[in-house]
Amino acid sequence: MRFKKWFNTMKKESYKDARFIDTVKGKIHYTDIGEGHVILHSHGSPAGADTGPLFLNNFTKSGHRIITPSRPGFLGTGLCLGESIEEQADFFKDFLDELKVRKVFIHAWSGGGPPAIAFAMKYPEYVNGLILFCAVSHRWEHKISQFEKMILSDRGIWILWNLSKIFKESFRKKNATELGVDYHFVKEKHGRVEMLDKFFEMTAPPSLRNAGSFNDIKNYREMESFDFSKVKVPTLIFFSPSDNQLPISNGDLPAKEIAGAEYFRFTYGGHMPMIDREGELINQRMLDFMKAKIK
Repeated sequence: MRFKKWFNTMKKESYKDARFIDTVKGKIHYTDIGEGHVILHSHGSPAGADTGPLFLNNFTKSGHRIITPSRPGFLGTGLCLGESIEEQADFFKDFLDELKVRKVFIHAWSGGGPPAIAFAMKYPEYVNGLILFCAVSHRWEHKISQFEKMILSDRGIWILWNLSKIFKESFRKKNATELGVDYHFVKEKHGRVEMLDKFFEMTAPPSLRNAGSFNDIKNYREMESFDFSKVKVPTLIFFSPSDNQLPISNGDLPAKEIAGAEYFRFTYGGHMPMIDREGELINQRMLDFMKAKIK
């Protein structure tokens, strides 16, 4: 596919479920699916509001509403709405106020961890529970690999996207290895393979996400350690030694220091466990946690 057509296709897909809301600080891009108890998804990077409908859609079947704002610098939300981790905690609070939502489970995946933790610490009255899902929880000296440099470039990821259509099997194996996912298990079911492909595509086009991605990299290299004793909300942590994106200390540390935290240190699935062999168990643990914490 030629570059211009590819770019327009990826952009259209990124904004497929888009909604916008005006605040005093600026416009926020978000997605909102389902009805019921609210899960506020703090997405990773590079990503955006499009991740909620893609990866948390199954929770709508159990009576949950999934709201995913593009964090500052991603897709349709300007970086001016919150550059620092604390400012992004305020961003979540202001966003919920605009929607008139008073209680949420905040679900943080990957780079969405620090602002979600800061939000739970600063605004516990908004939080039914904190779910850290393979999430950054401490200073991270992220070194950008050659593969990531390609993903963070429009032309680079366009080349990779075209190659992925020619060398499907090899490319899927590469993505699975990057994430720590067992590709032999994933390929047994089309739906799991489709999710693996979507994980790659949700990073495109990077020029619409890079302001947020590079801001995260800067913040996480410089961040101070969280005082986890100040986390006073129910907390559930998922992490695995098979995660090839983040070190296991991102799960072990908050599990040790947050009073009463539940920790599922799973074996299979790396950074994307929902498509691996413990996916159903992880989903059920999350559902049980939320059901027990509804007030």
